[in-house]
Amino acid sequence: MDQVPPNRSWMYDRCYRGRGALKESFVLGVEEFIIKACEQDRYQRDGGLRCPCSKCDCTKILNERVVKVHLYKNGFKPNYFIWEDHGETMQEADLDNDVTFRGVETEGEPNEQVITMEDM
Repeated sequence: MDQVPPNRSWMYDRCYRGRGALKESFVLGVEEFIIKACEQDRYQRDGGLRCPCSKCDCTKILNERVVKVHLYKNGFKPNYFIWEDHGETMQEADLDNDVTFRGVETEGEPNEQVITMEDM
Protein backbone atom coordinates (compact mmCIF):
# COMPACT_ATOMS: atom_id res chain seq x y z
CA MET A 1 0.00 0.00 0.00
CA ASP A 2 1.90 3.06 -1.25
CA GLN A 3 -0.79 5.67 -0.74
CA VAL A 4 -1.64 7.69 2.33
CA PRO A 5 -3.98 5.67 4.56
CA PRO A 6 -7.31 7.19 5.57
CA ASN A 7 -7.51 9.31 8.71
CA ARG A 8 -6.65 7.09 11.64
CA SER A 9 -7.20 9.50 14.50
CA TRP A 10 -9.60 6.89 15.95
CA MET A 11 -6.55 4.81 16.91
CA TYR A 12 -5.66 7.19 19.76
CA ASP A 13 -9.18 8.20 20.78
CA ARG A 14 -10.23 4.95 22.42
CA CYS A 15 -12.50 5.71 25.39
CA TYR A 16 -15.09 8.24 26.42
CA ARG A 17 -13.81 10.49 29.20
CA GLY A 18 -15.19 9.73 32.61
CA ARG A 19 -17.07 6.65 31.41
CA GLY A 20 -14.25 4.35 30.35
CA ALA A 21 -16.45 2.85 27.62
CA LEU A 22 -14.88 2.22 24.22
CA LYS A 23 -15.89 4.60 21.46
CA GLU A 24 -17.74 3.06 18.52
CA SER A 25 -15.21 4.57 16.08
CA PHE A 26 -12.41 2.76 17.91
CA VAL A 27 -14.23 -0.59 17.90
CA LEU A 28 -15.00 -0.26 14.16
CA GLY A 29 -11.43 0.82 13.44
CA VAL A 30 -9.98 -2.17 15.31
CA GLU A 31 -12.27 -4.43 13.27
CA GLU A 32 -10.96 -2.81 10.06
CA PHE A 33 -7.37 -3.25 11.26
CA ILE A 34 -7.92 -6.95 12.06
CA ILE A 35 -9.48 -7.61 8.63
CA LYS A 36 -6.67 -5.86 6.75
CA ALA A 37 -3.94 -7.48 8.84
CA CYS A 38 -5.42 -10.96 8.29
CA GLU A 39 -5.32 -10.39 4.50
CA GLN A 40 -1.52 -10.11 4.55
CA ASP A 41 0.79 -12.97 3.59
CA ARG A 42 2.64 -12.35 6.84
CA TYR A 43 -0.47 -13.46 8.77
CA GLN A 44 -0.37 -16.90 7.13
CA ARG A 45 3.41 -17.14 7.40
CA ASP A 46 3.53 -16.15 11.09
CA GLY A 47 0.46 -18.16 12.08
CA GLY A 48 -1.19 -15.13 13.70
CA LEU A 49 -1.02 -11.35 14.05
CA ARG A 50 1.72 -9.26 15.55
CA CYS A 51 -0.05 -7.48 18.38
CA PRO A 52 0.32 -3.68 17.98
CA CYS A 53 -0.98 -2.84 21.45
CA SER A 54 1.05 -0.52 23.65
CA LYS A 55 2.31 -3.43 25.76
CA CYS A 56 3.17 -6.00 23.07
CA ASP A 57 4.60 -3.44 20.60
CA CYS A 58 4.36 -5.91 17.66
CA THR A 59 6.68 -8.38 19.40
CA LYS A 60 4.09 -11.09 20.15
CA ILE A 61 2.21 -13.14 17.56
CA LEU A 62 -1.33 -13.86 18.75
CA ASN A 63 -4.67 -14.89 17.27
CA GLU A 64 -6.94 -12.10 16.09
CA ARG A 65 -9.39 -12.43 19.00
CA VAL A 66 -6.61 -11.88 21.55
CA VAL A 67 -5.15 -8.97 19.55
CA LYS A 68 -8.58 -7.33 19.53
CA VAL A 69 -8.87 -7.66 23.33
CA HIS A 70 -5.34 -6.27 23.80
CA LEU A 71 -6.18 -3.25 21.63
CA TYR A 72 -9.43 -2.64 23.51
CA LYS A 73 -7.60 -2.84 26.83
CA ASN A 74 -4.23 -1.19 26.04
CA GLY A 75 -4.71 0.82 22.85
CA PHE A 76 -2.25 0.95 19.95
CA LYS A 77 1.47 1.47 20.39
CA PRO A 78 2.44 5.15 19.91
CA ASN A 79 2.56 6.58 16.37
CA TYR A 80 1.46 3.44 14.57
CA PHE A 81 -0.51 5.28 11.87
CA ILE A 82 1.18 3.27 9.12
CA TRP A 83 0.75 -0.42 9.85
CA GLU A 84 4.30 -1.34 8.85
CA ASP A 85 4.36 -4.60 10.78
CA HIS A 86 1.12 -5.52 9.04
CA GLY A 87 2.10 -4.99 5.41
CA GLU A 88 1.73 -1.25 4.84
CA THR A 89 4.52 0.91 3.46
CA MET A 90 4.86 4.67 3.12
CA GLN A 91 7.56 6.81 1.62
CA GLU A 92 9.04 9.27 4.12
CA ALA A 93 8.25 12.28 1.91
CA ASP A 94 4.53 11.46 1.87
CA LEU A 95 4.31 11.75 5.66
CA ASP A 96 5.59 15.32 5.71
CA ASN A 97 2.69 16.47 3.54
CA ASP A 98 -0.18 14.88 5.42
CA VAL A 99 -1.59 16.43 8.60
CA THR A 100 -3.15 13.12 9.60
CA PHE A 101 0.26 11.95 10.78
CA ARG A 102 1.34 15.08 12.64
CA GLY A 103 -0.79 14.59 15.70
CA VAL A 104 -4.27 13.79 16.87
CA GLU A 105 -6.55 15.98 18.90
CA THR A 106 -9.18 14.58 21.19
CA GLU A 107 -11.75 17.02 22.43
CA GLY A 108 -9.44 19.95 21.67
CA GLU A 109 -6.34 18.66 23.45
CA PRO A 110 -3.25 17.25 21.70
CA ASN A 111 -2.65 13.57 22.30
CA GLU A 112 0.87 13.36 23.74
CA GLN A 113 1.39 9.87 22.31
CA VAL A 114 1.33 11.09 18.71
CA ILE A 115 3.38 14.30 18.71
CA THR A 116 5.94 14.04 15.92
CA MET A 117 9.65 14.85 16.12
CA GLU A 118 9.01 18.08 14.18
CA ASP A 119 6.74 19.30 16.97
CA MET A 120 9.23 18.65 19.76
